Amino acid sequence: MKRNNHLSAFFLLPGICYLTEFVVWSSYPPSHSLNAILGGLWTLGQIGILLILSYLYRWKIASGSKWKALGVSIAAAGAISYSINYFFGYWLHMNTKMFLPLGALLSGIGMVVTGIQVLVGKRWPGFKGTLPLFVGLYPFLVMFPLLVITGHPDLVAIMGWGVPWLFLGIGMATERSTLKTRPQYEY
Repeated sequence: MKRNNHLSAFFLLPGICYLTEFVVWSSYPPSHSLNAILGGLWTLGQIGILLILSYLYRWKIASGSKWKALGVSIAAAGAISYSINYFFGYWLHMNTKMFLPLGALLSGIGMVVTGIQVLVGKRWPGFKGTLPLFVGLYPFLVMFPLLVITGHPDLVAIMGWGVPWLFLGIGMATERSTLKTRPQYEY
């Protein structure tokens, strides 16, 4: 039982990391060490996203069809792309700028597909069932329009993506009783 409580806390990780980055980034002047801290928070957030995606899959929220893996796999590729951007760009000083918009695009597409699957599958009723779609639409409604308007990624908009991720994490943490995983002995 205690393991499940800790797991529920991990669902909040992406939202908390993104929003903490916003507060830290807004409060302190840019520096090399600050970038390392923000990159670490960013990577921790991506790990939380991968955890959320694995449980969206395991709980069969996106219906029980063989296509349920499509959305979470695309979104996971986005989270991995974000992590590649940080690891190779920051630590190895490689030009990895293409991985940042690619990560947002893949995460957005994957979560839109997952969100549609959740709504069609009707496994997560009510407002909480719209949360994966809300997470997926955010880059297309906020981040990419600002990119087109300003010509560069808006860090506040990117970090603001923590709000829908936090809502999704809260939704998953509070619905654990109705969204059961497969028994531990099934693999």
